[in-house]
Amino acid sequence: MFKKIIFTLFACLLFCLSFAAETLPIIFQGKNKTPIAIKTIDGEVFVEAREMAKYLRLQTNLFWNSGQLNLHGKNGFFATLRQGESFATVKGKRETLTADSFMDKRSLYVPITFFTEGAGFTAGNFQAAFDGEKIIIEKAGQLPVIEKKKKEEASYPDKTETKEEVKEEIEEVDGEFFKQIPGTNLPAPTVINKLDTSKKNLPFVPIDFKKENVLRVCIDAGHGGKDPGANYRGIAREKELNLIVAKELEKLLKKNKKIQIKMTRDKDVFIPLGTRAKIANEFKADIFVSIHANAAPNKKAKGFEVYFRSDKASDKEAAHTAALENEALNYEEKGIGNITYADLLLNSLATNENINESSKLAARIRNGVSDKSRSIGINVSTEKSIKQANFYVLQGVKAPSVLVEMGYVTNKDDKKRLNNKKILQIMAMAINNGILTYARQEGWKI
Repeated sequence: MFKKIIFTLFACLLFCLSFAAETLPIIFQGKNKTPIAIKTIDGEVFVEAREMAKYLRLQTNLFWNSGQLNLHGKNGFFATLRQGESFATVKGKRETLTADSFMDKRSLYVPITFFTEGAGFTAGNFQAAFDGEKIIIEKAGQLPVIEKKKKEEASYPDKTETKEEVKEEIEEVDGEFFKQIPGTNLPAPTVINKLDTSKKNLPFVPIDFKKENVLRVCIDAGHGGKDPGANYRGIAREKELNLIVAKELEKLLKKNKKIQIKMTRDKDVFIPLGTRAKIANEFKADIFVSIHANAAPNKKAKGFEVYFRSDKASDKEAAHTAALENEALNYEEKGIGNITYADLLLNSLATNENINESSKLAARIRNGVSDKSRSIGINVSTEKSIKQANFYVLQGVKAPSVLVEMGYVTNKDDKKRLNNKKILQIMAMAINNGILTYARQEGWKI
């Protein structure tokens, strides 16, 4: 009997050891920190990307369903990592990884070299090195020379290296540029290889309208006319709240003479969802922002959220929100604004082309509202406020586009705030700040 107990305990120990989480020590500015989860496959070390990014002081947004992680850093740095892909998309350009990223439960694991040698190394105010046994993190430019224990000496960018030189490394991969738009099957825009000095047979390069220094913003006040939107006792109808904020946002943006504004509606009228995208495209909008207020069966649901369009929702709550907003289709008359399967396909292709930029725009607007969250009084989650779902109003917009949900009219706290015109004015100011930050970081001199 005693032998059986010993054998059982030994077997349990082996089982636990075989499934124990593998970790690496973290030395952050000379101090031991909580070890980070890693996985080693065929000698390749993968690090839990979100935790690593937080140590480097990068903002993160993880979408579990699609396995996509967005990273935001200093000087407008933006990168996307996705499960099953052997590259990162950095400011719209592909950077090859040493292996495919993958999801495990609700964590994305990426090759550690992305943070120690790739774009992640220059993304924030902190930098990381890996010597084979531990990760060392110091402020940018203060990282000591590290000799790897098991591999050849690490090759890190020189401390005196200029930002332009780092950008060149990110933009070019083995002398070739990527062949398709990240996250889609669409061909990428033609880009001239900077190393090719020949002037023969150069591909056509479209005009960069940013050089005009004119930013075109299309503001969409959700719902309207016979479509009231979310309607809950004790508060103005959603269509009215949306229009108040949309008009206030228009007023703020118009203060900048280098910004042109187009409203999909400026009064209480019904506009079909497909027509809203058409209005934005005919205006040649650079940015499309649709203003809404949320509702949910769960009265505890609350907080500000901002969405960009994706075929798959980031979670069931996001899917519910999209379904709620898409109910506007029920108010459309036959033959007016109807969306056929072919329309959906073409619109989806047009939107996917701007999915990364839409994600960046969402992040900037979230940050703008977060900065004003104390004055607004509506919660802005750093982890869950940016989501993705299939909103028809965003389909087909040929520009970075987002849908803002200011708060939940079904929550007593959010409802109280949204029913206050001063709060709505501050909300518009926060969205305005987010739009301006995004535009300036993307090159508009406004």
